[in-house]
Amino acid sequence: MNKKERFLTAVRGEIPDIVPVSPLIHDRLAYKLLGRTGWKAVFEIHQMVGSIWFRGPLGVRFDVDWTCGWGEKIKLIKEEDFRKVYEHVIETPYGALSSKVVHGIIPSDPALQRTLEYYIKTEKDYKIYNIYLEEFLRKAEANIEQVVEAYHTIGGEGVPNVGTACAFSHLCMIRGPENLLIDLYRRPQIVRETLMLLQEVKKREVEAFIESPSEVLYYDAWGAYDMSPKHFREWVLPDLKIVADMVRKADKYIGFYMVGKIRDLLPIALEARPHFIEPFEKQSNITLKEAKKLYGKKVCIMGNFDPVILAFGSEEDAEKETLRCLEEGMEGGGYVLVTGDEVPANAKIENLKVMVKTVEKYGRY
Repeated sequence: MNKKERFLTAVRGEIPDIVPVSPLIHDRLAYKLLGRTGWKAVFEIHQMVGSIWFRGPLGVRFDVDWTCGWGEKIKLIKEEDFRKVYEHVIETPYGALSSKVVHGIIPSDPALQRTLEYYIKTEKDYKIYNIYLEEFLRKAEANIEQVVEAYHTIGGEGVPNVGTACAFSHLCMIRGPENLLIDLYRRPQIVRETLMLLQEVKKREVEAFIESPSEVLYYDAWGAYDMSPKHFREWVLPDLKIVADMVRKADKYIGFYMVGKIRDLLPIALEARPHFIEPFEKQSNITLKEAKKLYGKKVCIMGNFDPVILAFGSEEDAEKETLRCLEEGMEGGGYVLVTGDEVPANAKIENLKVMVKTVEKYGRY
């Protein structure tokens, strides 16, 4: 089997020749090692390590021909030493929304950024954002050129999936997760209206994914980690079901990224019938071993190598952690060894290579 075949076999819940290894390498490590970001830089690091490209910085883009009074712009508003603060602005004839993002907060991790101010601050901002979304849906044209290029470049060395946030997670990034959870109580109607519009945006993305050659959609449910099961069922599950049904009807694969304390949310998410769930981070309230035992026959389990070990552990520590993951997850197939979160910028490349070498030795079926 090549790397792609191995990965997709596991996603189907079957037994590959060897456990697929796919640490979440993203822009932060790529920039630190290569001085570049993007899927090509991430793929280069996977080639160095010997791991499988998956869940990198790749997705559907939208081209929008904005008319006068509409648009989006970014400008640098503050620069001090390594830190740069950018203002992101959404312009509409009915008002503007602004967000502020700081880059360079840690000099040794230059690609790391943090949102200082979210677009939506008041109920009026929700209404402006909804107007913007309505115009976006009228004007936007999906662009899959980057996905097509990645698919043909990566070939059998990985899975150039399309990644996107679910509607609720998208709104978390616009409003802020804590504020959004409060809004579910204070102003549920306007939140519902926004989520309905974002659902239409997600449908456009999924339709473009289906038209692309990519086989796997990675659907991020970030931001839902502090929700009660009742709220998760009401505010998140309907979107997950719609998207998963679209992907399954196209005979492609979909998985959910769920972090935080997800024990009570997992059985609800599985009602949407994803092909995989990840990453079962170490801070979660369910272990990889428990997840495999409870749900391993229903869904492919991906997880949960501790990424901190990649930065601060020895090669012996990396080997030991890999063996733990194999012991807890590999039996019976339907398992991919991934990191419990993004590989940090200060990760040691040798520790990543140890993951792959250890699986090659002990992860064969």
